[in-house]
Amino acid sequence: MILSFSGDPFLARRAARRALSARGLVASEIQELAEDLTPESFATLAGQAGLFGRVGFLLDFDAAFKGKGGVKPRNDTIKVLETVPEETVVAVIDLTATASRQKTYQKLGEHVDVPTPRFNALTHWIRQELEAHAMAFTKDVPQTLADLFGEDLPAIASEVNKLALLDEKLSSERVQMIVNRPASRNAFDLIDAITAADKPKALAICHSLQAQGEAPARVLGALTWQYNLVAHCVAMRESRAKVSDSDVVQTLKVKPFVAKKALGIAKVIDETTLRTVLAVLLEADVAVKSGGDPTWALEAAALQLAALR
Repeated sequence: MILSFSGDPFLARRAARRALSARGLVASEIQELAEDLTPESFATLAGQAGLFGRVGFLLDFDAAFKGKGGVKPRNDTIKVLETVPEETVVAVIDLTATASRQKTYQKLGEHVDVPTPRFNALTHWIRQELEAHAMAFTKDVPQTLADLFGEDLPAIASEVNKLALLDEKLSSERVQMIVNRPASRNAFDLIDAITAADKPKALAICHSLQAQGEAPARVLGALTWQYNLVAHCVAMRESRAKVSDSDVVQTLKVKPFVAKKALGIAKVIDETTLRTVLAVLLEADVAVKSGGDPTWALEAAALQLAALR
């Protein structure tokens, strides 16, 4: 039986191992071939399968066949797969399998494509991971983990495994305390507070960022960078009939979470206000670089911006 997997590196490899396990194979019965995989080596081992008990194979094509030089040996190995007895279970990891190769794998057995989950699909995947461990959690926990780890799926899966050991209902605040990792969205939280004209929250986030060790100048720099992204999004919205999160990712070369937040802000801010925002940030930057109090410059800028609405 030939089982093949493509898509996200972490998900595809995990799915391959789970597929072998689901068919009753334990680690000692699985022969893994990666950098040492060749058509000849696999043909020899496959020919010996069954002589020394039950054996399964895990073939990592991406580790074995790289660049143009790997095309022929990969194709030759696929031909070897055609000769493998039905009772021999082989899991193939071919992360970038083309549509043509996927059809070949489907003819040989089963093929599963597991793309990297992004945007809403990421929070949905995290929710499934939590539910798979029968964990109790508030509805904002999946988004919190997405904010903390971005698209680092191995890190998320590892953290979920650790959280599963706790016999309690998890909240967003509890997860942040346990993970003890500064949220990647904190600077955008500051923008959200500013956009909502929430001065106390904006000031509290400034204090939180500095308590985490972020220098005021770095926070100002992050704000300037992110509002520049918002400016690009505003321009894109004016020049196109419709702008999606993926359009922003491709055009500005930023991560999906950043793109989604920037575009969301661009939808509720006009060009005049945006110009004022950038002017306030420039004034704060000049104040910091000319010997002013950086903490006051950041907090004053946050309060001024929150008062714009």
